[in-house]
Amino acid sequence: MRFKPNFRAIIFDEVGYKKALLNTMREFNELAGAAWIDTAVNRTPIPTWSGASRATFQKLASELGTSVPIGPIVANNNRVSLGRETSSESGVIEDTNSFYVGFMYKTTLAYLHYNEYNRAIAGPPPQPFSNAVRFTPYNFQRAAEKAWREIAKKAKAPSVAPYIKERKM
Repeated sequence: MRFKPNFRAIIFDEVGYKKALLNTMREFNELAGAAWIDTAVNRTPIPTWSGASRATFQKLASELGTSVPIGPIVANNNRVSLGRETSSESGVIEDTNSFYVGFMYKTTLAYLHYNEYNRAIAGPPPQPFSNAVRFTPYNFQRAAEKAWREIAKKAKAPSVAPYIKERKM
């Protein structure tokens, strides 16, 4: 008597799934990053006096596919370029080996740091302005992180089903 075996194997397209997962992570990063930027800049009281504070977000916003509005500048000096220079390390971070996709916002703009955490008042340093500054501390980081987390709650990995095949052996 002769038996003919009928084996089947399950094949997982790991390369295809990793590519789909990375694309999903990139999409999520753009959505969450755009929400982070929108909240940090548009939904908190960061002003546009010289343009410097808001300009610190422009490089990151560009890499995330969004923008940062800088309204009319009311100061004597346009300092948009200063804002861009002090945040040159901001941007999208991607490590395909460890499957990490994220972004980093970093600035060395001293008065933005000060106003994030302190009530700015008229006077000598460390107060950065000669007039009373309303709406400080800004607390944009806390608000932006909350917006990011709202998007993060909705993130889902792609289904593995399309990447699993059956094969006769």
